[in-house]
Amino acid sequence: MRGEEQLREEVQEFQKEKERIRNIVGQVGGAGNKQNKIVNLLLIGIIIALLVIGGIFSRISPTLTLQLAILLGIFKLIWMFYESQRASHFQFWILNSLEFRINEIHKRIKKIEKELNEAKVKQTVESQEGE
Repeated sequence: MRGEEQLREEVQEFQKEKERIRNIVGQVGGAGNKQNKIVNLLLIGIIIALLVIGGIFSRISPTLTLQLAILLGIFKLIWMFYESQRASHFQFWILNSLEFRINEIHKRIKKIEKELNEAKVKQTVESQEGE
């Protein structure tokens, strides 16, 4: 029975750790990241300002305005790819560590099963000798 209680405790600990990891992954790759919002607003603001200055006030040539807007759009895409890659790498690291922990637990379970079978065999042999 002690092994069963130990397994229950390990499962509860795993559930707590899983929830904590889920929260961390949400912070790293989540859509509500404050830094992402700031960068998005900054780039969109600069693009709008460029289009207003170039298109409405004609202070910059339309060709240069479009080229700069496209360049900033490309910077935005690069930023998005970087953030996505960062979140994916972190998630892979978490999944890898979880797999390692699951393998450890699996080895422990196999060891407990082996000990349980040996105890059953020993108990069977003792009960047969007692007859």
